[in-house]
Amino acid sequence: MAKIYISYQRDDQSFVIELANRLKTAGHVLSYDVDELSAGTDWRTALDVGLKQSEIFIVVLSNNTQRSQYVLTEVGAARAYALESNRMLLVPIVIDDAPLPLSIQDVHAIIQPDRNLDEIIPKIERAISAFIGRRAAIESAASEAAEKIQSNAADYIRVAIDSLDRLERRDRLFSYVWYFLGFISLLLGIAFALRGLAIAGQQAEMQTESLVLVVLKAIVVIGLLGACAKYAFSLGKSYSSESLKSSDRIHAIRFGEFYLRAFGDKTKWEELKEVFQHWNIDRNSSFASLDVSQFDPKILESLTELIKTVAGSKDEKGK
Repeated sequence: MAKIYISYQRDDQSFVIELANRLKTAGHVLSYDVDELSAGTDWRTALDVGLKQSEIFIVVLSNNTQRSQYVLTEVGAARAYALESNRMLLVPIVIDDAPLPLSIQDVHAIIQPDRNLDEIIPKIERAISAFIGRRAAIESAASEAAEKIQSNAADYIRVAIDSLDRLERRDRLFSYVWYFLGFISLLLGIAFALRGLAIAGQQAEMQTESLVLVVLKAIVVIGLLGACAKYAFSLGKSYSSESLKSSDRIHAIRFGEFYLRAFGDKTKWEELKEVFQHWNIDRNSSFASLDVSQFDPKILESLTELIKTVAGSKDEKGK
């Protein structure tokens, strides 16, 4: 038994009524009453409802059809719906020498110019049986695929979330450690600078060579500590960013898990890929942007400038 929609031109009504009665006798159900529709109804509404409720779309084609824009519109809508949903069979029946519309010329049609229903009905039944068999096979395969998706996805989701959770906690811990080390380096640099100023203030009579040595030591140590602090803060930021990415990925997977639980028995592979497409939000690692040259304390340049300054001071005194 199938739900059938029949599209036809009113001049062919007598043939269509007999066809509809034969189909009803065979156990099929029409999505509308032929007599009622032919009396005049909103054909657009009837088409919309009929397409959504029907499995078989039969269009009766004759020379009269060429004068009916409604039939051609219905055929185009039915062909589009059949291709998109894959849940409807289109069966053209040509009852004279009328040509097939361009939109369905690639569809196998029943050509019966003598309008012999004893031959037309068996052909329709064979087409319906083949279509129902193909659809049952597709639905069975889709059901098996959905079951595999549900059973395998649950294990994959659990492993993925556990792995990302470990990464998130590890990166968060490392970010705290590196931020702490950077802060300590910064404090040590400040402390060493203050200590150098205190020593210089206590030894006002210090010779130039000794003063230069103290300054050089201060520059080297403060430069290294500053570079260490900057590098540590950058590493802390990178680990923090990676931790947030893992957290966002877990959130995306959780949403996919919710979708799978809600619609798992109807989920297709294409839909599943779309749902989980955001779990790998950003493939680029935050560490890839780290540049060692950014953390060069420029100690050699500072020493060179200081030596030039001291040498110039000595030359002036010698003069």
